[in-house]
Amino acid sequence: MVLRIAAFAAVWSLYFMVSEYPAAVHNDMAEAYAWGAEFQLGYNQHPPFWAWLCGAWFLIFPRANWAFAVLSMINAGVGLAGAWALNGRFVEGDRRIAATALLALTPFYSFLAYKYNANSIFLSLWPWTLYAFLGALRGRGLAASLGFGAMMGLALNSKYFALTLAATCLIAALSSRERARYFRSASPYLSVAVALALLAPHLYWLVTTGAPPLRYLSRVSGQGFGEAGFFAASALLGAGLQQIFAVGLVAAAPRGEPDPLDAERRRLLALLALAPLALSALAALLLRTKISSNMLIGVFPLSPLLAIAWLRPDPARLRRWALAGATMLSLGALALSPLIAVGKAWWGRDSEDGEPRKEAALAATDLWRRTTTAPMRFVAGSFRYDNAAVFYSPGRPSAFVNFDYFGNRWASPDKLAARGLLTICVKEDATCRAEALKYETPATKREAVTLAHMAFGRSRNPVDFVLSATPPR
Repeated sequence: MVLRIAAFAAVWSLYFMVSEYPAAVHNDMAEAYAWGAEFQLGYNQHPPFWAWLCGAWFLIFPRANWAFAVLSMINAGVGLAGAWALNGRFVEGDRRIAATALLALTPFYSFLAYKYNANSIFLSLWPWTLYAFLGALRGRGLAASLGFGAMMGLALNSKYFALTLAATCLIAALSSRERARYFRSASPYLSVAVALALLAPHLYWLVTTGAPPLRYLSRVSGQGFGEAGFFAASALLGAGLQQIFAVGLVAAAPRGEPDPLDAERRRLLALLALAPLALSALAALLLRTKISSNMLIGVFPLSPLLAIAWLRPDPARLRRWALAGATMLSLGALALSPLIAVGKAWWGRDSEDGEPRKEAALAATDLWRRTTTAPMRFVAGSFRYDNAAVFYSPGRPSAFVNFDYFGNRWASPDKLAARGLLTICVKEDATCRAEALKYETPATKREAVTLAHMAFGRSRNPVDFVLSATPPR
C-alpha cells in the first residue's frame, strides 16, 4: 500500500505539473508562500504550521508551479497513508485496502488537493490525528498519548477549524466503553498538555499582536442565519456529491460477508466520520459565517469505511474495483493532462488561467531595478497581484497585502521607509492606486504598462497596470 500511495502521488504530481503549466499560481498558494517565507508565529487569518511547511519547502525547491504540485501531492499522499493506518484501527485485509483506495476516487485527494492552503493541510493531519487518538483511547500508553497531543497541537496550529476535530475526539471518547478508564488515566491530560504546549507560542502571539485572525473572523462572521444555513447546507451537499462515485461503487458491489465490526467500533466509526459534519454546520450557524465544501476537504478519511460497514459489500470484489478505479482515474487524468493544459491556456475561465500575474511581477521587478540598485524588500498591489509578485519576483520581497500593517506584522512605516516599496495596481483599481500614492516620494518612479498572459500561442485579455517603485529614503 505504501508503494501504491507513492505511485498515486507521483502520477498526480505529474498531472498537475503538465495541466497547470500555463496557469499562474493560485492566490491561496502564493499566500502560503508569502506567509511561510516570514516564519511568523501567526498570520492575518490563520495559525502558522501549514505556512511554515510551505516556507521550508521553498527554501529547498524553486518557486514554480511544479514544486507546488509535488508539495501538494506529498500532503495528499501522507493523508492517504494516514487513512490506511486509521482504517487499520477498525478492519484488516480487503476492507482496509478498499476503504483506502476509494478515497483516491474522491476529488479531495486528487483534483482538489493541488490548492495547498489552510484547508488542504487537513488531508494529512486529520487521519493521523484520529489514528493517534484511537491509540491513546484504547492503549493509554505514553507514546500514544504524546502522539495524540502532538498531532492535535499541529492541527490547532494550522487552522482554528481543528477545534471541530478536538470536539469530535472528545465526543467519541465520552461515548466509548473505554471512557471511564481513559479519563481516570493520565493519557487525556498528557495529550492536552502537549497540545497546549505546542499551541502556546501562537497563543502568546495572539495576545501580543491584537489577534489578527480573530479580527478577520469578526469581519467574515455575523451573516444572517438564513444565509449561513444556506452555505452550510450547500457545503455538506457539495462534499457529499464529491464522494458519490466512491460510495456508488460500494453500493454496486454484491453483498458479502457479515460486518466484522462490533457495536463499540461501529459506534466509534460513525461518530468519527459524521460528527465533524454536524459540528461544522453548527459552528457556521453559531458564528453566522459561510463555510464551503473546500473547508471540509480533510474530514472524510473514514467515509468509505463507514459506507462499507453499512452496506457490507463483498470485500474482495470491492477491493479489485476500488484499485482498478483509482488506477484508471489517475492514469486517465495524466493522459489527458496535455489537453487540459491547452484548454486552460485557450479557454480557461479561472482568474489564474488568464491574469498576467507572473508578467506583472517581472515587469514591476524590472521597473524597480531601473529605479534603484537597492534590493527589493516590500511589494503591495491589487488583489492576487501582490502575493503573486512575492512568489514570482527574483528579488524575494515580503508582501504588504492591502497596505495593512496590522495584517502584515513584518511590515512597519520605518521598515518601508528604510527599504522602499514596489506597487502593482490594476489601473481600474482606484483603491490600490490611492493607497500607493500615500507611499510615494519625490524619488518614486511610476510607469503605466499593458500586459497579457500568453501560453501555447494564446494571448489572453490585456490588463492595464500602474506600477510604482519607491526606493529607500
